[in-house]
Amino acid sequence: MIGKMDLDGTWELHPVAEFSSLWWSEEAPDEGWVQQEMPGQWQELDSFSRYAGKMVYRRNFSFVPEKDRIYRLAIGGVFYKYRVYLNNYALGGREGYFCPTTFNITPYLRAENQLILEVESPGKNADGTTPPVLTGIFADHPNFPEGFNPGGLWRPVCILSSGSAYIERWHLRTEELDGDEAVLKLQTEVYAARELELMVQLQLTPNNFDGQSFRQEFVLKLEKGTNPLQKSFRLQGIRPWQTWDRGRPYLYRTTLTLKAADQTWDEKECRFGIRTFTFDNFIPCLNGRRLLVKGSNYLPSALYLSKVGPEDYQAEIALLQKSHQNMVRCYQHLEKAEFYQAMDEAGILVWQDFPIPAGYSFTNLTGILQQVEEMFNLLSNHPSVAIWALSNHSGYEGEQSGRLGIDFRQQVKKLAQHLNELDPSRPVIPLSGWRPGQAVADTGFNLQYPEEIFKFNQYRRGFRQRYIRFVSWFGRTALGSAEPDAEARARSQRQQAETLRFYIDRLRFHKYKPTGGMLFFCFRALTPGLSWSVVDEWGEPRDSFATVVLCYRPVYVFALLPQEQYRIGTLFQTPICFSNDRAQEAQTAVLVKARLTDPRGQLVWKEQWELKPKPDEETRILGEVSVMLMVKGTYRLNLSWVDQGETIENLYQITAG
Repeated sequence: MIGKMDLDGTWELHPVAEFSSLWWSEEAPDEGWVQQEMPGQWQELDSFSRYAGKMVYRRNFSFVPEKDRIYRLAIGGVFYKYRVYLNNYALGGREGYFCPTTFNITPYLRAENQLILEVESPGKNADGTTPPVLTGIFADHPNFPEGFNPGGLWRPVCILSSGSAYIERWHLRTEELDGDEAVLKLQTEVYAARELELMVQLQLTPNNFDGQSFRQEFVLKLEKGTNPLQKSFRLQGIRPWQTWDRGRPYLYRTTLTLKAADQTWDEKECRFGIRTFTFDNFIPCLNGRRLLVKGSNYLPSALYLSKVGPEDYQAEIALLQKSHQNMVRCYQHLEKAEFYQAMDEAGILVWQDFPIPAGYSFTNLTGILQQVEEMFNLLSNHPSVAIWALSNHSGYEGEQSGRLGIDFRQQVKKLAQHLNELDPSRPVIPLSGWRPGQAVADTGFNLQYPEEIFKFNQYRRGFRQRYIRFVSWFGRTALGSAEPDAEARARSQRQQAETLRFYIDRLRFHKYKPTGGMLFFCFRALTPGLSWSVVDEWGEPRDSFATVVLCYRPVYVFALLPQEQYRIGTLFQTPICFSNDRAQEAQTAVLVKARLTDPRGQLVWKEQWELKPKPDEETRILGEVSVMLMVKGTYRLNLSWVDQGETIENLYQITAG
């Protein structure tokens, strides 16, 4: 009895100064309408390339409703808020671009129908300020071009049909995990059009492996309206979901079905992974074992999310895995459902930001709480989603926000408390990266250039080490393809690479003592201009990408240069460090060689070590270079090692003069 009718395809759009009943009446003007294929965003059209404000959307369709069925209009997502009308009946509205919503349209359907949406996505105010909208990075962020506006129906629209009851929402989470045994908890809300009794069936079937299936069944007596259900149950013989660098991301095709009289009235499906994720003093623990997080801040793949497809996500996943990343931070935005599905399948963790801007004015706390709940409803069944963060102040945002007001902090903490009550299975960070002096969360560092970057070392000593427990923002800007001078562009990207290596070396040195993770800014660019990214706007790696590939390797040998330039006659000393993130018990020996040559190419120091790596060990110091720099010019410290048959090199340059 379940069914679906897509309402994507060609819609009509008309910009308006104000909404009125005129647009959903017979007197609506015929001129001025523009057609667009949905899902879509209006600035994709040349005629609206700089438009921001109000837009009326219209679609006519035929339909033949059947008896004893419930029909719902499902709107997947609209930038930024809207009201919807079917055949002149007001169904309701929603604020929040990522919030999927359904409306019961059973009483209003006819053979011929007209659907109207009043959509508003405001631009800047007359005084140049940004309106109070929860669109995160899409609202006046420097990564987006001037005049950008994401307005439109960016997610699918359809009609869903079911029997006399349907699933409003459902959540499945792992409460306990011990080897191949787990306790899962199901929470769901079922709407019934009348009093009735039905069977609820939960089925878990291996999706990407051969293994055991599981089924749970419950008889549910329903009253008219919304009926909650909570059930916990123990499963034996499960396979836990892992990140790709730790094992396999085992997924179960999980279906929740409502059945009555041998008929399926409604069904929901997801790919579920059984796993636990916790923080121990900001050291991540996946399935009870420590995990060093290495990743990046993730910006949208394109200016207009409506046109991003699964193939785009797969191309990015290939680069993420090539560069040994096991987490991305969905930076100041929520992505499409296909993104999270791809991360589930790839075994890449997601740190999920809520898109509340710094210093936001809480004039409608109830509405914001509703959007927090919608984020949870949308993403809670994805095993890749590991961390919630409410307000991001780690990098650019930290510079803009200055000192946060007490009221803002208190309101954000209320949001975090509410989210934690909804989802006790994930860490919730209220104020991410806010002020390095406040060691209550992760931190971000915007020290980019040689004259300032070594100030970071003050956070590596004494009590200040708590500020590098989890560094969620670091990096450097570099010129993009818009720069016509190829030499300047290459030099800029080399400097960006050196900054990334500077931070990664020091954070890996402090692995678990106290550092639990690092996320550089950022993975991909949106425009060809100046940016922090290591992948350009076309999805092609920049020069700095190779440095991430090197520095995020599971087995990595590096040096900690105490400064960038030295005087002639200075005693140069630096430790040679070995980091191993592989968790397997049995690992092959690693041969490490170190050579220092002077500006004339003469060898002035060398050493080698043969190591037996320990599983996921803390970083160890192999030895120390100690050489007097007596020749003006560039010394070269070459570190090489053989890892699983591959020879790797890490080259440092030391300038004396």
